[in-house]
Amino acid sequence: MTTPRQHADRSEPGTPPRPDQEVQGVAELVRLAHELGLTETDVDELVYEMVHCGASSAYNNGAHPGPGGLDAFDAVHDDADERASAINNRGLEAQIAALVGAFGEQQVEWMLRDEAPGHTHPNTVA
Repeated sequence: MTTPRQHADRSEPGTPPRPDQEVQGVAELVRLAHELGLTETDVDELVYEMVHCGASSAYNNGAHPGPGGLDAFDAVHDDADERASAINNRGLEAQIAALVGAFGEQQVEWMLRDEAPGHTHPNTVA
């Protein structure tokens, strides 16, 4: 028999993680990053790519409709630079938390492993 408390604490498939689960996942990914030899500098570019991807989507969906095309593009991406820089300046935990919010824990784990020093992609000639 399940009590209402037990049901409320259980994650159902397809439901977003509870805040305490997400924090735990971020902490585990920060530990993984350290184990892989990654620093916040190694993760900077992932954050910039994530934020600029969102900026490109916003631009393509009509963000900043007032200015002309190039001006709107520049405005959206200048804002993205500032947001990415603000995330990166807060350190590795903030970087990983932002990435998890955008991509989920499993994808971020793959991204971190891919950034690890000495990582080689399968099917690449050395």
